[in-house]
Amino acid sequence: MFMCPRSFIVRRFGLVLLASVCFVRIAREQTQAEAKPPANSSAADFENLARYASADAATAPNSKHGHRVVFLGDSITDYWGKKAGTWFSSREWINRGITGQTTAQILLREQADAVALHPDAIVIEGGSNDMRYGFTLETIRDHVASMGEIAEANHMKVFIALMTPVCDCFQQLSAGRTPEHIRQLNALYTDLCQAHGWLCIDTFSPLADSKGLMRKELTLDGVHPNDAGYSILAPVYLSSLKAFR
Repeated sequence: MFMCPRSFIVRRFGLVLLASVCFVRIAREQTQAEAKPPANSSAADFENLARYASADAATAPNSKHGHRVVFLGDSITDYWGKKAGTWFSSREWINRGITGQTTAQILLREQADAVALHPDAIVIEGGSNDMRYGFTLETIRDHVASMGEIAEANHMKVFIALMTPVCDCFQQLSAGRTPEHIRQLNALYTDLCQAHGWLCIDTFSPLADSKGLMRKELTLDGVHPNDAGYSILAPVYLSSLKAFR
């Protein structure tokens, strides 16, 4: 009987094992690729409607007309009361911020996360992520304008929050979001409010130093306010929204 040399058996076994590992890895990667929904499918959920779908469905009808406010925004809104600061005591002041979103994404979910809740007022906050990704200031302004117009058409009082400052206190962040760019965007927001009769909420000045950068003692990471930062912003919002308290 022919006997394979031991070294041949070991080499052959190694090749078979390597082939098996490669096959399993290729099959797994193919399965993962097939499981990922195409960008144009409803499962992709570009605007992340799933985030607040259950909360929106569970929100009671607006029975106390004159008091419901929806805060629609990105992480500056989302972090408030979750990662830092204390959210407002009124149950009718509803936080609908989503971290990382651009104004295009916020605009796409306005119907589900704001209009469908029938608020009396809306606070629109956003622009930082757009600026980070290189969108033009005019594009950001136009998205916010569209949100305001939709809200106004649905009988909401419109408030636009100015973009908050950033700093390089912990890491480099201001290269794409310079104080000058932020001031320019805020000027566009201010002009937009004046043109439509909306109200701007100045969330920039209370957090900024003389150079227009976020004050280190008021931020978690150079972008988001910390407890102290949100404590400074709270009375600014309360004053602007006093008619809805």
